[in-house]
Amino acid sequence: MNSVNSSTGFSPFQLHLGCLLHILPPVTEERESQRTTMPEEQWAIMLLSQLKHDLMEAQDNLLAAKASQATQVNKSHAPTVTFKIGDHVLLATKHRRHKYIQKGDKRVAK
Repeated sequence: MNSVNSSTGFSPFQLHLGCLLHILPPVTEERESQRTTMPEEQWAIMLLSQLKHDLMEAQDNLLAAKASQATQVNKSHAPTVTFKIGDHVLLATKHRRHKYIQKGDKRVAK
């Protein structure tokens, strides 16, 4: 529940509710003292802006993870084969018969 996702850099609890889940009470009461000294409206605005910032950072982390994963996958892919005019190639026609019959017009493919 409170484990940090390696792609986003945040726990799902933090992204959903905007704060970390603490099993033990924090040693310092810094954030709680801020909450009691500032008006509730200002506290809500601060909490929402922090949540928005965390979500944007998580999206940036996901984008970076996606780019990193694509780089790693592309290392094992074969290079793209380019064909020249006059090259002999084999054409796979396994599914063409089924598509030909599906078109209708009472066609028969043998």
